[in-house]
Amino acid sequence: MRSTPRSTRLISLASTAVIMVVGLVLLGVPRATPAAAAVPAGFQDAAVLSGLSEPTALQFAPDGRVFVAEKNGLIKVFHGLSDTAPTIFADLRTQVHNFWDRGLLGITLDPQFSTGRPYVYVLYTHDAALGGTAPRWGTADASSDGCPNPPGATAAGCVVSGHLSKLTANGDVMAGPEQVLVDGWCQQFPSHSMGTVAFGADGKLYASAGEGANFNYEDHGQTGNPCGDPAGKGGALRAQSLRAGGTPTVLSGSVIRVDPDTGLGSSTNPRWRAVPTPTPAASSPKDCATPSASPSGRGPTRSGPATSGGTPGRRSTGSRTPPPRSATSGGRATRDAAPRTPTASSRCARTCPPAR
Repeated sequence: MRSTPRSTRLISLASTAVIMVVGLVLLGVPRATPAAAAVPAGFQDAAVLSGLSEPTALQFAPDGRVFVAEKNGLIKVFHGLSDTAPTIFADLRTQVHNFWDRGLLGITLDPQFSTGRPYVYVLYTHDAALGGTAPRWGTADASSDGCPNPPGATAAGCVVSGHLSKLTANGDVMAGPEQVLVDGWCQQFPSHSMGTVAFGADGKLYASAGEGANFNYEDHGQTGNPCGDPAGKGGALRAQSLRAGGTPTVLSGSVIRVDPDTGLGSSTNPRWRAVPTPTPAASSPKDCATPSASPSGRGPTRSGPATSGGTPGRRSTGSRTPPPRSATSGGRATRDAAPRTPTASSRCARTCPPAR
């Protein structure tokens, strides 16, 4: 009788064990549930606000109310941590492109929220190209958006932009139209979208965002170049535009420091200088806005090459003009269709490190 080699027997036993495990799984035999992560000493883990859909940021008002931003564009107000029935403060779902990294990602309250400045500031991915009207890729009032193919999310990309906006609170609901402070951040692909908005101790408004580059390859703008970047200086390199000589500076990958009422940069920003007249991109200061009103009437435009979607970084001080929407139950804000008023300015709108 021939003996079976030891290695063959071991392989046979291992195969049998794998088959048994797979069989148990298919038969529905319960497996042990991993234990929850231990909470450090002195801390407790408890849900205080529930019933939310992908909450991304929250802010406490001085009176104890909690403003919660959902990625889809809804902003809800809770009257304290024990409130189980929040009010919808604002519905920005039509404006917001909620797709992958994109959405409503930043919210903050004015430092004087309870003393005469009841303003809520939001930072989100705008479902339109620069200067465009939402929705471009999504559906009005939808909570989840997509990117059709073509163009394809990571093929040619669904090009969008970013908005830093100011909302006025009247009790638990938004009053009046949304005021877009900054319309910028051309983004081709759905990664590295918007970031955070917060107030500094100096009373200025700070906001950050990414460059919307493709994560599947070294993206330097070679796929269609819809943002109108100089050859070989788009994509991920948009975040380095300040360092690239002869390249228009864009807001991608930066932290901007702006006036919370106008969206214009402060004269105390590093590298700030006034621009009295529109300047060609090749010689314009890299971090300044030109004072002329744009042809579309959306406020002062940032120097740089025009594209089909607008200029690389508009600043707007007028109220935005969404389609009219009636007030609804649940505290949705009423919007009107007031036209924007072009505004001239000569203030820079980007915070940049000193040149090296």
